[in-house]
Amino acid sequence: MLRVVASLTLCLSFGSCDASTQGDVAPSSRVGDADDVAPTVGDEPLTGGLASLDELGHAVVAALNARDAEALVALAIDEAEYTGRLFPAIATHPGAESMGRDLLWDMHIRQSRDDMQRALGRHGGANLSFVRFEPRRTVRRAGVTFHERPHLVVRGEDGAEHTLQILASLVEHESTQTFKLLGFRDHD
Repeated sequence: MLRVVASLTLCLSFGSCDASTQGDVAPSSRVGDADDVAPTVGDEPLTGGLASLDELGHAVVAALNARDAEALVALAIDEAEYTGRLFPAIATHPGAESMGRDLLWDMHIRQSRDDMQRALGRHGGANLSFVRFEPRRTVRRAGVTFHERPHLVVRGEDGAEHTLQILASLVEHESTQTFKLLGFRDHD
């Protein structure tokens, strides 16, 4: 059971926890599930979401430079969005709902906060400049695009580009073009 919980937590943290490999079709929306409705996250913008990936990148780097944990937390989705309307897009594994949204949020936020603190310890106050995000993969589900495990490419004071691997997925609400972080993951 502990192995299942750990696996679910890890894949939910990245925003890609598919039970199958059928593209971006959620398990509940497959043909033959007449009683199920395809999940959707609605048409409201992400709470506090930014207008572009570049704006999100600049905000992440500014918060790192300022060593501002509160600003970094504000760039990530909160408990209400994670356990509420975004959950069908985040958690497509059949066992996720049975684990409980609150339990999965608790595990996610603990890991995210720990990894954010490590990122601040390593990169906080470093006078970095945002260059770009380089996601490893992009997945679309339920009106959300997840730019998974992105490299955060920055320019240091030395003028050289550096790659930071400190983020989980970037969350893009498709209909409103608002962007937030799923959370923090220390891949360095």
